[in-house]
Amino acid sequence: MRCHGEKAVAFAGFLAIALGCPELTSAFTVISEAKEAELGRQADQEILKRFGRYPDPELEAYVTSVGERLLQVVEPRGIKYQFKVVDSPEVNAFALPGGYIYVNRGMLAELNSEAELAGVLGHEIGHVAGRHAARQMTRSLGYQVLTLGLIGLGAAAGAKEHVGQLGMVMGQLFQMILLGYSRDFELEADDFGLRVASKAGYDPQVIIGFHKRLRLKERLEGSGYHGFSTHPDTAERIVKAETLAHLLAAEGGGAIVGADTYKAHLEGLLYGEKGQQKRLRVYTAKGGENLPQVALELFNNENRAWELARFNGLKENAVLKTGEKLKIMPD
Repeated sequence: MRCHGEKAVAFAGFLAIALGCPELTSAFTVISEAKEAELGRQADQEILKRFGRYPDPELEAYVTSVGERLLQVVEPRGIKYQFKVVDSPEVNAFALPGGYIYVNRGMLAELNSEAELAGVLGHEIGHVAGRHAARQMTRSLGYQVLTLGLIGLGAAAGAKEHVGQLGMVMGQLFQMILLGYSRDFELEADDFGLRVASKAGYDPQVIIGFHKRLRLKERLEGSGYHGFSTHPDTAERIVKAETLAHLLAAEGGGAIVGADTYKAHLEGLLYGEKGQQKRLRVYTAKGGENLPQVALELFNNENRAWELARFNGLKENAVLKTGEKLKIMPD
């Protein structure tokens, strides 16, 4: 952000005070926390209108319980977090300013344990706690985002001249939350999410296993979760996160995985596009069978063992324990 002349500096300083901003530097945002929360409330309505809320209160309550466990070890800042499952098949999760956190049903279908879910939620909490949306909009929109302080009042009064400005800000926000933040903000969220999940009792190394599995999926299919999407620095980010996970484990980090508990909540989850009405099944192992045997029983084709292995984050020669659960992808 550049300042040209004393008038520009004075004007920026006046608006910063009006918006409750400490100062105009790259380390801060020109959007106050109150205005940030208001922006989040407006965008939340658009998110639910665009995607729809997934109609499974019990599943959403489970996701919320994991999120609230993480929040117990997060420094409180007066943010009231909300965790919502949205009806989208995309493998994604994202957060809005003010504590609105969303997990697509497509992401839930891809995860294989409560620890992995904790890693995803921790990453998104990191974006909120770090005020990444406000900070990145400040960087990219510069002085234009200062008008946000007046947009709320103008829109409430029906001032049409603010519609375009609000649309610009909202467009920038949606681009960030759906496609991902800058590299440094994603690294901050990676670090935050791993530390919080470990402190809350979850195994950080299991979370890294998910990132590696997702990267393989992205390389095969060409798309994936913005948190570890197909950017040139993906490998570097995984290496950094893996190093941190090893350190946390050495320091006595959490050991909770919760694979069977997690998968039990996915019975009947809508999978793929809405119109197809395909749903996940959950298989409970008798004990002692291997994946080719399960594939033969379920599909009459033991060659589909590789599919079961990939989808459940297992090795193809894995032998199942009594009561162990498998996600079964619909045909």
